[in-house]
Amino acid sequence: MRIVRFCQNGPNVPVTINFEEIDDRIARILEEKGPRIGKELSFDMPDVPVLALWQACNRSRSLLISHFASYYLRFDITREDQVRLSPSILRDFLSFTLFGLPGQRYQMIERQGSLSNMHREISREKIGVAQDVMKQLFVSLGREVRSQLCAFIAGDLSYFLAHNEMREHSASGEMVRGSDIDIIIILSESLPDDIQGRIDGEMMALKNFYLRHPKHRHEIDFICKRKSVMERQFQYSDIHDKIASKIAYESMFLGGSLTLYMEVRDAMTRTGVDQLIEADFAHALKDRKHAMKALLDAPGDAIDAETRSLFYFSQERVEFS
Repeated sequence: MRIVRFCQNGPNVPVTINFEEIDDRIARILEEKGPRIGKELSFDMPDVPVLALWQACNRSRSLLISHFASYYLRFDITREDQVRLSPSILRDFLSFTLFGLPGQRYQMIERQGSLSNMHREISREKIGVAQDVMKQLFVSLGREVRSQLCAFIAGDLSYFLAHNEMREHSASGEMVRGSDIDIIIILSESLPDDIQGRIDGEMMALKNFYLRHPKHRHEIDFICKRKSVMERQFQYSDIHDKIASKIAYESMFLGGSLTLYMEVRDAMTRTGVDQLIEADFAHALKDRKHAMKALLDAPGDAIDAETRSLFYFSQERVEFS
């Protein structure tokens, strides 16, 4: 089947797509090189638009397909706060979906294990950076203050999905190493206000150091808030509350008072916000299935911008609130 569709980066430039030819090329590449993730197939076939490649791979009845990501909730604030799953369909295809031929089952198992371990090790390395940051902060603050705060991480790191590919930091233009490191610091009500200001200042200094130092080049995002603010956000009433709640839901303890951290976790259960998040996840999962079907069924000459936007996030990250 030969069809004409429009390339992603130029909607007015027609691109001829021959899916039979793409299928044959994919099979030859897999036969020669073994199981490949979407990113590697895209590198091997740079002339094929990535959406067309995704369609070819997922329409195929002859390929083995293995998804090895863990999925979590995110809110797309540029699409009326729509709930979506992360990784996006695009990132899932490029980084977390392995394709092989029927005779390559054992190679698939071995390669998937290797790729999963790679993401786990990168995540562990970045978690180690977050721990180093908090150690420096704790030394500066002293034991008494440390016992009245807790810190946790969220996002890719908490699901062991981090990557290390260099990318441009949007605010500074600096090149940074892969996934950002999200740190949330919760303060007890008994700490004076000047402590929060001091923490903000020291964390900003550490953020700039790890961003610009050539040995590190990590993007660290952080927010410091009172426990009462965190618990108030569990009302789940607006987009800022929802983002803050889902970050706490997916969190991994980083340091400080474990008791305080468990009080935050208990508050999620007490308020029922964990059930609201799980309901939104189920909704996002249903939407993901519909989006994939829409993309698979879309004829190549009729994929408009709205349909194509199902493939990736309009904004790949959302600021903390």
